[in-house]
Amino acid sequence: MKKLVLSVILLISVIAVKAQGGIQNPPMPPAERANVLLTNERFAPFAFNGEQISKIKVLLTKFYTSSDSLMATLPQEGDRRAAMQEIMPKRTAMAAPIEQTIVGMLSAEQKKVYDTMLATAKERNPNAIAVFTGGYGGRPRN
Repeated sequence: MKKLVLSVILLISVIAVKAQGGIQNPPMPPAERANVLLTNERFAPFAFNGEQISKIKVLLTKFYTSSDSLMATLPQEGDRRAAMQEIMPKRTAMAAPIEQTIVGMLSAEQKKVYDTMLATAKERNPNAIAVFTGGYGGRPRN
């Protein structure tokens, strides 16, 4: 009987956690996210050299750190979507110089890859503005 009661309690607990959105994993540290982005197979066509990788990691780490600080200002309760829309212009403003610096480090061949990736992103989302700093596309935002 005790096993049955414990099993039911466990089942209810699992359902309750699922209903609340599951257990959230903390985000990766900025430096680790930069490394993951640069080793992502989507960016393999760029064939970055060692110097580019180290410089881009520094830039992306700086951007992710700033972006995380900005996202931390989002309220935990209330209309998070509206709050997100309020801070997105700030995030975009922070991302633009980072994106431009990275694009400036690319070779002519890499810039062709960049232009192709950005064009593909714009097909999915006409508002797409970046490849490296998270403006890569997704669903259109109106």
